[in-house]
Amino acid sequence: MSLLPEVELGENFLPFVQFREKFGFVPNIFRAQTLLPRAIEAEAHIAATVVLRDAGLSRVQKKRLLLVIALASQNTYCVATHTEVLGSLGVPDQQLKDLATDYRQAGLASADIALLEFSLKLRRYPTWIGSEDIGILRSHGFDDELILEAILVTGLAQFLCFLSAGLKVSPDVEPRLGTEPLPWVDTVRSAQTRHSRGGPYLQAVPMDPRTFPPFALFQERFGFIPNIFRAQTLRPDVLEAEAQAVRDILLTNDVLTRLQKESILLVISALNLNTYCVAVHCEMLRNLGIPDEQSDLIAMARRPNDFGREDIELLRESGFSDIQILECIVMTSLTQFLNTLQMGLGTVPDFEPLQVFPSEAWSSTEDPEKKVNLFSEPVRLKDQGVVYETEALHDEDANLVAQAKKGDLDAFEQLVRLHQGRVYRTLIFMTQNSSEAEDGMQDVFLRVFESIGGFQGTARFSTWLTRIAINEGVERLRKRREMESLDEESADEDEPFRPRYVVSWEDNPEQLYSKAEIRQLVQGELMKIPIKYRVPVLLRDLEQLSTEEAAQALDLAVPALKSRLLRGRLMLREALAPNFKKRAAGV
Repeated sequence: MSLLPEVELGENFLPFVQFREKFGFVPNIFRAQTLLPRAIEAEAHIAATVVLRDAGLSRVQKKRLLLVIALASQNTYCVATHTEVLGSLGVPDQQLKDLATDYRQAGLASADIALLEFSLKLRRYPTWIGSEDIGILRSHGFDDELILEAILVTGLAQFLCFLSAGLKVSPDVEPRLGTEPLPWVDTVRSAQTRHSRGGPYLQAVPMDPRTFPPFALFQERFGFIPNIFRAQTLRPDVLEAEAQAVRDILLTNDVLTRLQKESILLVISALNLNTYCVAVHCEMLRNLGIPDEQSDLIAMARRPNDFGREDIELLRESGFSDIQILECIVMTSLTQFLNTLQMGLGTVPDFEPLQVFPSEAWSSTEDPEKKVNLFSEPVRLKDQGVVYETEALHDEDANLVAQAKKGDLDAFEQLVRLHQGRVYRTLIFMTQNSSEAEDGMQDVFLRVFESIGGFQGTARFSTWLTRIAINEGVERLRKRREMESLDEESADEDEPFRPRYVVSWEDNPEQLYSKAEIRQLVQGELMKIPIKYRVPVLLRDLEQLSTEEAAQALDLAVPALKSRLLRGRLMLREALAPNFKKRAAGV
């Protein structure tokens, strides 16, 4: 049913009782979270408050928004669920099919079409939302409370899509609509326009924290009331549900730590180019003792690959329990909900942002889901077992490469100076022979010089160069007839590597060794690791290539690269453990 185990919560678990009364069954998306009952309670409260409320938008309007977002996200679980509910509300099958084909041809009123297009834009182009979009909805008769409800429904749709995708739950009912790419998505993309930011866009009413418990909670736990919540005072019932989610998901410290969860919030917010949420969670991390410069590094993250079974297994092998993995999925989904709300509400930062993301980041011809990071340099931060990374959107060598392709020798020499260290390190770690590495480096740049005219730029120049260096190293190993294959899969990759001697590094290694000694020690132990695991560690941890770049350089699938990298890191840690073990007194 899902990627994580389930436990029995009993017949009297209130959310499940309510689901059976309302739907006749317990949806799989909630059954899959039984390891974390408090998350189910918070999610059920928000969903009921947003979707089941009789006033405001009609149930059909809200479910239609949920369905169209699920269709655009190609989320099988949510499409099946929302289609079934709309059918039970009397929406004809033909109209449901028309929504999947082209919602503009589904016989909807112009106001409903405007509502759907606002919701779709908020999902796909959140940084383009502006007061003009709110004005369009107002011109169709929607007041601020109805617009707030539309923003909440869109946020909930995002939450459910991310949650079901992370849990990989199977549909509760037989899907009636497919989830293939929609023919109208490209048309919607080309029709969107960028509007100036600057909010908040909706009216709000003052609430006294002395008499309004949600604001009292925020004031007590954060020291202030975030503007994202102040902007929703037209719906105090929603604020109560959101306060429960903050209290029971974010502020708990029994599964993931508060620091880990704030880091997740910051990473996803940076990925979404959300200046407001980055500013808020940088402040939260400061309050937790994390300095500004480290918070800034955490914020530099890119979108991870599609989450799947192999990622679950890697997390387990890294020491994360199933309940910790579940809370990570829940936190990611909650962050998407909050980010969507903030973009739709247009709330201004509570603190001066460390990083401001321009709305011009996405052009009208680009898909924002593919443009995932705006930072210019690769940065990696490891904190409590979680690694975040960034990757440049452009090839910083592009100008030099273009000049070299035209025959500019000075440009080519500059490329050699920039990258000779990387090529040499790759070859020395593969051949374990300095003379061969030096000879190989000359051969690599000779090949590059001869073939640079055919370089198409489909990968970064550094990735292409690293692949040539790896091929050179492999060829030299073949000539020795001692090579261990970098390409063939082996049976031992199916079994997780179990370190026999990994101890806690209770002292900072730099307290035990000088930097030079540490580097020499690490390089020496890395040389002893089998080459198929050594090279991934070299590319990712020493050369700072992204996962995709390293996989491309090694001609491996990303999951295979991740598996080898994890095994290599564990082998290296096991080898280094005795050197960093805190010696017992008298020994």
